Amino acid sequence: WRVAQNRIARLHQHIARQREDFHYKTAHKLVKEYDLIAVEDLNIKGLAKNTKLSKSIYDVAWGTFIEKLNAVAAVRGVHVIKVNPHNTSHSLQ
Repeated sequence: WRVAQNRIARLHQHIARQREDFHYKTAHKLVKEYDLIAVEDLNIKGLAKNTKLSKSIYDVAWGTFIEKLNAVAAVRGVHVIKVNPHNTSHSLQ
């Protein structure tokens, strides 16, 4: 049981580190390319109430990415603003 538990813990740690690495690399790429970055101020907990999408929403860790983006941007002097998501998505008809 403990061997299996350790394997699962190592696997989860590996996935978490991969996600963190991707977040930092993406944040650095965005900060390097743009002087102003606008992100939607999403209600992540509200979005996660959708039972079909909740696992996927939590897996991508949007909130954590925005925190890392803000930290990287502050070091580089890039501005990150949060935009109200109202009327930011339009359906094509």
